[in-house]
Order: sequence, then C-alpha cells, then structure tokens
Amino acid sequence: MLSRSSEYAVRALAFLATRKERSWVLSRRIAEELAIPPPFLAKILQTMATVGLLSSQRGRGGGFRLQRDAATISLYEIVEPFDHLGHRTLCILGQQLCGEEHACPLHFAWKASRETFVAALQATTLADVARMEFPGSFPWNLRPVDRTDVRP
Repeated sequence: MLSRSSEYAVRALAFLATRKERSWVLSRRIAEELAIPPPFLAKILQTMATVGLLSSQRGRGGGFRLQRDAATISLYEIVEPFDHLGHRTLCILGQQLCGEEHACPLHFAWKASRETFVAALQATTLADVARMEFPGSFPWNLRPVDRTDVRP
C-alpha cells in the first residue's frame, strides 16, 4: 500500500526518534543501521527536511535530526510527500472515468478503505512507532523483506 520511499522514511524517522539526545546523525549511518541504500535514503531525508520534519546540517558534526517532537509528527505527514494519499483519485480498477457519478464496481468500497487508512495514518504518531520495541511490534530496526524474492 505504501511506496518503498514511504517505508524507508518511516523507518529512518523512527530510528531518529529513538535517539535519547537530539544529536545530528549522518545519513550514511542511518542507511547502514537500517540496511537502506545510502543514495536513496539521502534523497528521502532531503525530502523530509524540505517538508519541515527534519533539520539538516552540512559539514563536520552535521547530519539530520527531527525538527519536532516525535509525538507531534503523524505517519501521514511522513508518507504524504511520497504517496500523495490525500490527493489520490485514480480508479482502483484503472478506469479513466470513475467518480461519484460514474463509479466502477469497487469505487465506494475503495474510497471508504482509503479514507480509513488515511485516518489511521493521521492518528498514529512517530512516537507510537518508535516506542514499539516489544516482540512482534513494528520492525523499524529490521532489514526490509526483499520483494523481488517473494513467490506466489
């Protein structure tokens, strides 16, 4: 449901949220810790800085850190710059003409599901994700599943 960019952004910001001190962390360190390709992560972190979720500092002692407290950052704010869920109006079945007046068979079910999903992202904070460190919780610190190796 979420793009790889959004998944990496959530994991990287959760990593930063778990740091006791709000010190600067180099993007290559985050990439190494989370097994994310460094160039890809650098672009993601720059996007997060552009939208005001991260502060960035160049030079010695620089890197990235959260610009706001994790409890004030919703997952929606993190994924929206990549996935544009609030503006997505494409038909789930790929129809060119699909809307309230010319709905495909799945239009209203998909609309309700999308609205529920967006509401859950808006209600869940980065702090909620960062504090889930018990067995079976959100694996922000685990390497992602290689989707190219998934077999039906």
